[in-house]
Amino acid sequence: MLRFILWIILIYLGYRLVKNWLVGPPEKHQVGGQPQKSPLDLSQADIEDAKFREIRDESKTQSNS
Repeated sequence: MLRFILWIILIYLGYRLVKNWLVGPPEKHQVGGQPQKSPLDLSQADIEDAKFREIRDESKTQSNS
Protein backbone atom coordinates (compact mmCIF):
# COMPACT_ATOMS: atom_id res chain seq x y z
CA MET A 1 0.00 0.00 0.00
CA LEU A 2 2.86 2.38 0.83
CA ARG A 3 4.51 1.69 -2.51
CA PHE A 4 1.25 2.52 -4.28
CA ILE A 5 1.01 5.89 -2.50
CA LEU A 6 4.64 6.67 -3.35
CA TRP A 7 3.97 5.86 -7.03
CA ILE A 8 0.95 8.16 -7.05
CA ILE A 9 3.01 10.98 -5.52
CA LEU A 10 5.83 10.47 -8.03
CA ILE A 11 3.40 10.42 -10.98
CA TYR A 12 1.72 13.60 -9.72
CA LEU A 13 5.05 15.42 -9.30
CA GLY A 14 6.17 14.28 -12.75
CA TYR A 15 2.91 15.52 -14.23
CA ARG A 16 3.39 18.94 -12.60
CA LEU A 17 6.98 19.22 -13.86
CA VAL A 18 6.06 18.28 -17.42
CA LYS A 19 3.05 20.58 -17.40
CA ASN A 20 5.16 23.56 -16.21
CA TRP A 21 7.86 22.74 -18.76
CA LEU A 22 5.41 22.60 -21.68
CA VAL A 23 3.18 25.54 -20.74
CA GLY A 24 5.79 27.83 -19.16
CA PRO A 25 5.35 30.33 -16.36
CA PRO A 26 2.15 32.41 -16.31
CA GLU A 27 2.34 35.89 -17.81
CA LYS A 28 2.21 38.90 -15.52
CA HIS A 29 -0.88 41.02 -16.08
CA GLN A 30 -0.66 44.79 -16.18
CA VAL A 31 -3.36 46.64 -14.28
CA GLY A 32 -4.60 49.83 -15.90
CA GLY A 33 -6.96 52.55 -14.84
CA GLN A 34 -6.90 55.78 -12.92
CA PRO A 35 -5.00 55.94 -9.62
CA GLN A 36 -7.26 56.14 -6.61
CA LYS A 37 -7.68 59.50 -4.94
CA SER A 38 -7.37 59.89 -1.21
CA PRO A 39 -10.79 59.19 0.34
CA LEU A 40 -11.19 62.62 2.00
CA ASP A 41 -9.39 64.77 -0.58
CA LEU A 42 -7.22 66.35 2.15
CA SER A 43 -3.85 67.87 1.54
CA GLN A 44 -0.97 67.83 4.01
CA ALA A 45 -1.69 71.51 4.81
CA ASP A 46 -5.17 70.55 6.08
CA ILE A 47 -3.78 68.10 8.65
CA GLU A 48 -2.66 69.32 12.07
CA ASP A 49 -1.47 67.55 15.20
CA ALA A 50 -3.98 66.94 17.95
CA LYS A 51 -3.46 68.34 21.42
CA PHE A 52 -4.19 66.01 24.32
CA ARG A 53 -4.56 66.57 28.02
CA GLU A 54 -4.58 64.03 30.83
CA ILE A 55 -7.93 63.04 32.36
CA ARG A 56 -7.71 62.48 36.09
CA ASP A 57 -9.63 59.57 37.57
CA GLU A 58 -11.76 61.05 40.39
CA SER A 59 -12.64 57.65 41.95
CA LYS A 60 -8.98 56.82 42.68
CA THR A 61 -8.25 60.16 44.37
CA GLN A 62 -11.35 60.00 46.62
CA SER A 63 -10.72 56.43 47.84
CA ASN A 64 -7.14 57.25 48.94
CA SER A 65 -8.19 60.11 51.25
